[in-house]
Parts: sequence; structure tokens; C-alpha cells
Amino acid sequence: SKLFFRFNSKGRPRFLTLLAMGPCMSSQSTSLFQSGKPLFLTPDIFKKYDKDDSGELDVNELKALMADAFPTEEFTDADMQAVMSTLDLDNGGSVGMNELRAFLRHYNPTTQRILTKTALIIIDVQNDFVTGTLANPYNAATIVPVINNLRDKFDFVVISYDWHPHDHCSFTESHQEGKFPIKEKPDKFGHFSPITLLADSDRPEHTQMMYPRHAVQNEWGSKCVDDLIVKESDGKIYKGTKPNIDSYSAFFDNIKANDTGLTAMLEEQGVTDCFYCGLVTDICVKATALHGAEAGFRSYVIEDASKPLSEDNMEPTRQVLLAAGVPMITAANALEIAAESKAFKDLSVKEYTADVKKSSQAKNLHAQMEPSLSSHFRSAGAAAILAGGLTKK
Repeated sequence: SKLFFRFNSKGRPRFLTLLAMGPCMSSQSTSLFQSGKPLFLTPDIFKKYDKDDSGELDVNELKALMADAFPTEEFTDADMQAVMSTLDLDNGGSVGMNELRAFLRHYNPTTQRILTKTALIIIDVQNDFVTGTLANPYNAATIVPVINNLRDKFDFVVISYDWHPHDHCSFTESHQEGKFPIKEKPDKFGHFSPITLLADSDRPEHTQMMYPRHAVQNEWGSKCVDDLIVKESDGKIYKGTKPNIDSYSAFFDNIKANDTGLTAMLEEQGVTDCFYCGLVTDICVKATALHGAEAGFRSYVIEDASKPLSEDNMEPTRQVLLAAGVPMITAANALEIAAESKAFKDLSVKEYTADVKKSSQAKNLHAQMEPSLSSHFRSAGAAAILAGGLTKK
């Protein structure tokens, strides 16, 4: 038995449209499927049906989800077994969120294949991070020609901008002026020191690192460096735009109170495979890659098209990414993978979800990310930037 879905007017499977828009319901009722968020299979939706809190759905739990999402459809036991046999790669009798999310997003019911499409995500290659107030200690300008050589080999390109208001919770200067309520009462504020932002109506209390003022909206420091190729056709993502929440990831702010719209942009483009590069490897590039993997995109970090804040943290970063199913590859490897994707445009569902399943721990690893930025790492990165005389690499 096989499961087929009808297409809507845009040629997308009706299955995807219903999950994105929610089933038709009366105005008096509410549904988790009507969240309107880009991630149409959100953790909240998944948890509602994960009755035993196992982190995976068995066939009965999956059938309940499908019945709520499609109240006019009938799903037989044979239909559900067909879906489970495709997605349950380890034959454990259940399916995880990453595999299910990727399947719902990309499955073509006519061919029963996944059509692959690549995206290059260029993160924060901006003046302040190259030669400005947070100038990278490892000569970040050297990655620009590498990125320029890569970009046209991918189906879609996204440029991510750190894009802060003049007063922002990550700026040491803003805390020196008492712009944000914090728990501590320090005698003085120093760059690369942690403070605790008190809760407000938009987000809970949380730890924030302080940095020199950087990437202020519409100022020189927030512009991409002159030599970086940027085209009108590129997707543009702006992060850290709210004064009270920082955002390392190009997908979400640091506590997932707000998303940037990147997931929706990639979904609209039909992207399956994301390649991340830019600044800095051990913070913003890593955070973005982990969120991408969590969202069900096959994800790669291009090491020689990125630079870290601290080389001391590169091996821990590599290990965290690998545990999340995100390999660090070279630009040459990235070009090979992109070329292969163009030559062989589709994969079986099993082939695609086998890769996505490797990222099942991405969410947990991302939650541990901030504590992993140890005082040694912060001190090393701060010392390198503030000294300004580190040997260029």
C-alpha cells in the first residue's frame, strides 16, 4: 500500500499545505497547526502527539497527528504502515521529528522521491567583523574570495546580517549607560563578560555576553565588506534586530522567542541542503548550522570559507557539529556535493531521511551551546581581538 497526496494550485503536495496552514476549523476552536510559524511541524505540535514523551512518534501517535491535520481524509492502518516503513530507518517502530519534518516538507507524492536543492548561507561577513570593532583575529578578509568562488555553484544564496539597533543588550556601552535591567551590579562593565538580563514581556531571564558596539543598523560596520559579491537575487536575513534579544543563529534569536524568517525562505525555495560559511565559525556559524539541522535540512559547515573567534575552540566546535550530524567540509568538498546534487536531482525518501536522522541531537546540542563557550574560550577570543596584533593566519 502506498500513500498519495493531491497537489494544490502551486504544485505543492496538499499534505504540506495543510500542515502549514492548519485544517479548517471554527473560529471558536484553536489548533497547534494554526500557529502560523514557518516551522509547520513545531516542537509543540510534535509534543502534543508524543504521548509517552519518548521524543518519537509510534504508528498510533503518528496516525492521531494525521487525523487532526486532515479531518476529511481517511488513513488506513496500511497507509500508516507504508509511511512508517519509509521513515523508520532503524526499524524501531517509531519516527523522530527531524525525519518527519523533512519528509513533510520535501516529499513529492508523484515520484515518491525527494527533489534536492542547495543553498549557500553566508553569515555576517560584515565590516565590523573583518576590520571594525569586532575585527576577526585571523584575517577574515581571506575568506571573501573563497565565498565568491562558491556562490554561483549553489541553487540559492542567502546573506545573513547582524543588524542591531544603536542600543542593544549585547553592547557593553549600552550596559554602561544602564539601558537594560540586569541582575548584577558590577562596578564596571568589560567586553566579553557575561551579565544576566532580567525577564521582560518578550523573553525570560537569560545570560548575555557583552561585546563592543557592532553591526549597528545602516552604519558602515553593518554593511557587507566591499569585496563580497552580493546580488539582488540573494535572500537577505537580518538578525539581532530587537534591542532586548541577541541572535547568534540566522534562524532564531538566542532563546527562540522570535524567528528570522530563514526557514520560511528556504522552504519557499524548496531547499533541502544548506551549506554555512562566514563569521564566526565557533559562534554564529555553529548556531545557524545546529538550527538548520534541527529544522530538518541536511547541513554542512564550510571550514575554509569561515573563520573562528578562537582557534582554541575549533576542535570542540567540530565535535559538537559532528554529533549533530553536521560535518565540517572544505570548499572543494562543498563544490563536489553541490555538483552532484545538480547531476542527480532527487533521492529516495530513505536516502534523504537517513542523513536527516543523524541530526536528531541537534536541538539538545544547541541548548548546551552557550555554557560550552567557556571562560577560557571567551578570554582567548577577547585577548586576540583586543590585542589586534595576533599573527595573521
